[in-house]
Amino acid sequence: MNNPIPILILGGSDPRPASLPDAGSDKHALSGYKGRDLSIHGRPMIQVLVQRLKESGGFDPVYVAGPEEVYRGIPDLKIVDTAGSLGKNLRTGLERLRIAHPGSYLGITTCDILPEPDCLQTFLEQSRAHMPFDVWFPLIRIPENRAQLGASSWKPTYTVVPEEGREAAAILPGHLLVINPEAFRLRLSYRLMQIAYRTRNRPIQVRRKEMIRDTVKDLLFEDVRHIFGMRVPRLTWTVVSNGLKVARDLKNGTITTERLENSIRRIFIRYRHQKEFPDRRVHLPVMDALSLAKDVDTVEEARELGGDLADPIPAGSNRSTE
Repeated sequence: MNNPIPILILGGSDPRPASLPDAGSDKHALSGYKGRDLSIHGRPMIQVLVQRLKESGGFDPVYVAGPEEVYRGIPDLKIVDTAGSLGKNLRTGLERLRIAHPGSYLGITTCDILPEPDCLQTFLEQSRAHMPFDVWFPLIRIPENRAQLGASSWKPTYTVVPEEGREAAAILPGHLLVINPEAFRLRLSYRLMQIAYRTRNRPIQVRRKEMIRDTVKDLLFEDVRHIFGMRVPRLTWTVVSNGLKVARDLKNGTITTERLENSIRRIFIRYRHQKEFPDRRVHLPVMDALSLAKDVDTVEEARELGGDLADPIPAGSNRSTE
């Protein structure tokens, strides 16, 4: 169970700077291929990320889902040539990894984080201790001294209750996870991930509205297919009802990690897999691993890492968002 996990880095571009919430109104959003455009001590950021992933002993081989022309020449990096939306890049990348590594757990991360070695070791030790699972996706505890967030202090935060009766914790989502891809409703997952990325940094109620609006048609179509396949058409109700509960409780700051895990399982994990492996869990542990949450969205965050911005690689007319 300690074999290195193949991992996919999402390496697409933001052709336009992202809109920031009011808390980030004094910041300057980045655009372009951040993994390549941003240099850390003279090396592309993605090269430093690949080195840290490999040196952790937990991830190998390392792939990037992004344009060949952008990432060609980065050492120890396998390129999955794709240049579309986050959902398209994720789909193209994961399908390549599933063919190359059948039956394996797969890691997913983004090209704009630099996890500290101790955070990676904590991630690996805790995830290995909980195998087998279907998802390992840490929620990152915000330090009591919020000054430790530095240039990332503007990022929208959430509140969860790690266990019933325990004190609520303010968290940021991590940007590194491990999944069992065979368990997933992959087509739905790609769609939801694209919407989640498009609405990042926006209020929960806005994200909830757009997710429901943009997925109901697809869900109803899938349920019609289930009817013709002599299966119970439960997908629309399952996804929408659990999604609304999660959004409501996140907004109120009352959701426990157990309830969140169960809802995520019902939404993303195939029903037949749930029945066949009732003990396989979706794990969303609250961890102290701040560097896993500090993705570089702004010039200020880049400078805090000691980064230098190169001239952006132009995003062609067919280049979409990460």
